[in-house]
Amino acid sequence: MELYIVRHGRTEWNAKGLIQGISDIPLLEEGREMARQTARGLKTVSLDAVYASPLSRAFETAEILVEGRNLEIRKDQRLREMDFGIYEGEDYVRDSELLRGFYDAPDQYQAPEGGESFYDVEKRTSDFLNEIRKIHGDGERILIVAHAAVNQVLFHLMEKNELKHLWNGGRQRNCAVASAVSEGEGFRIIERNRIFY
Repeated sequence: MELYIVRHGRTEWNAKGLIQGISDIPLLEEGREMARQTARGLKTVSLDAVYASPLSRAFETAEILVEGRNLEIRKDQRLREMDFGIYEGEDYVRDSELLRGFYDAPDQYQAPEGGESFYDVEKRTSDFLNEIRKIHGDGERILIVAHAAVNQVLFHLMEKNELKHLWNGGRQRNCAVASAVSEGEGFRIIERNRIFY
């Protein structure tokens, strides 16, 4: 099995440095163009299934990526972005204290009121990975379109490293493509941040 994991295109809140989380912020035209260029970069990849977060920025990115292909995009709640609770919409650059531990000690990150910890996200994304391994065969190619924190947790699960090392590989850019192949009971990441724009 091959996985192609893409982060959604750029949004207004990305441009402004605001925490998006589960807030449903649409793509900017720039984000749509990123997705179109990424679609051109992936045109030679034959896909068997597509899963996307139900949030519009990820779902629309998925629609653009598979336009012209006869594929149903399966919305999966487990791929929605991490819930930042009361921090949603805050400026994470100006108010860096809000995300203390988020990048430098994710295993100790304290979920804000109404939000999720990385352990919460790890549980739902682990369930998702286990399910697609059961559903899809070894030779299938699966596209997953989601979000920065969720994709980072997917990489962490594939690499089977400690949560404190979550961000060691760097943050995935908007519309960047990561690829991984199944090996035994796990996955091996081939690349994490391929850009076509």
